[in-house]
Amino acid sequence: MRKLIFILFYATVHTAHAILPPPNNAVSLSLGGASATYTNAFAIENNVAALAKTNGELSLNASNRFGLSEYSQLMLAGNFKSKVASIGFAYRVTPFSALTEHKAQLGIAKELGEKVAAGVAINYHYFASPNAYYQNHSVLTFNAGIYYAVNDKLNAGFSIFNPNRSTLTSTPEEHLAANFRIGLDYALSDNLKLYSDLVQASEQQPDFNAGMELTKEHYHIRGGFGLNQLVAVGFGWQTQKLTLDVTAAYHNQLGFSPSLNVSHAF
Repeated sequence: MRKLIFILFYATVHTAHAILPPPNNAVSLSLGGASATYTNAFAIENNVAALAKTNGELSLNASNRFGLSEYSQLMLAGNFKSKVASIGFAYRVTPFSALTEHKAQLGIAKELGEKVAAGVAINYHYFASPNAYYQNHSVLTFNAGIYYAVNDKLNAGFSIFNPNRSTLTSTPEEHLAANFRIGLDYALSDNLKLYSDLVQASEQQPDFNAGMELTKEHYHIRGGFGLNQLVAVGFGWQTQKLTLDVTAAYHNQLGFSPSLNVSHAF
């Protein structure tokens, strides 16, 4: 009975995630969730292949959803780039009131020529609760991606997460959702770039995300939207080693969601 209650509680929360997976960092959130081609350490979750195009960095994100103290997130992500391949790692903790998800990731990405890169990551999910009435559980998943530099102005990305729908429990039979993401970015000029993603979660309608980024010297100004009633604006400041990004998103029914990135380049 306790196992069944855990599954029902998790399924309710995960269904909300499956409709539109929450952007995992401030930059992605500021672009309305469009992140299939964005190159930063958080690409290990958005499109692991983009790590091959990302410089070495260590990044920390702190975010909150809709002003709810029970719905926050901390995520640490890093990318180490060598001549052979890029190695990425991430650890994310996301509390959902009486249930907390821990997710650890290890990924590798490699350039397969001047235009194409590919990557794969292994993910360990652990669901825990301080309430003894819920049963803790763990599961393994994987995600993979492709990054393609079409030309000097256009890039494309494709990512899959958990396409085999890993089993959460066998009795009753419950599976983690699968997600598919395809996206483009296009440089309108040297300092203005457009981003767009189409996201499909299992058993849900597709969702479209889009945003733009304006770069001027050490500053970045971003804005974006998602069809799931999300609009966002963000601001970034960058030096040779340190980058700060802050974003505020608004849902017309649920309210504001702030997010902050702090990154250090190697």
